[in-house]
Amino acid sequence: MSRRARRLPATAPAAASPAPDASSAPVARERLRVLGHLPELAYALVAIVAVTALYGVAYSQASTFPTASSLVGHGIGIAGFILMLMTATLYSLRKLRTDARWGSTAGWLKFHMVTGLVGPYMVLLHTAMKFNGLAGLTMLLTIVVVVSGLVGRYLYTRVPRAAQGTSAGDAGQEARSRLLRRRKRLATWHTLHVPLTWVLFLAAFIHVVAALYYATLQR
Repeated sequence: MSRRARRLPATAPAAASPAPDASSAPVARERLRVLGHLPELAYALVAIVAVTALYGVAYSQASTFPTASSLVGHGIGIAGFILMLMTATLYSLRKLRTDARWGSTAGWLKFHMVTGLVGPYMVLLHTAMKFNGLAGLTMLLTIVVVVSGLVGRYLYTRVPRAAQGTSAGDAGQEARSRLLRRRKRLATWHTLHVPLTWVLFLAAFIHVVAALYYATLQR
């Protein structure tokens, strides 16, 4: 067979696919960023469902909400308070230790979100749905801090670490200005969230000391 006969017939050129719309790229990246943060909420939801199931068993046995002073009430309150302490300290410590190797900052942020949702929920169960005096104030502060944390998490996802991918000219200048505004909002949130957190723990500490005092010395 000749060399000419062995030649394959030329194929028709494939139709060129339409170029992706450049305006849809930022929207797609934003959606991917949001999807990347869903696992931490899923972990928190699984933990909350498990805690609720255990609490439901105690409720079915007592035919009422376990009181805060009961074994179940004390246990779930102590566990929730420990989780809240871990929320307030571990992620902050990891951010300060830039040379640390015990997990990435992003991983500790997810842990921070999980414990920041599960811990307050356990404290809510500890109250047996009774919000009187200092315990009620502490629970109110807990709700405010949790909502503030969710707002901060949203603001954090909206602020990239650097103004990358911006073009020169008016469009690039507008993107940089938008980035600066988002960072300013995040900084403002931080100055409000941190003091609220420590006020919450001060109230919780006073509540714990008072509970121990009346449970032991005042018997």
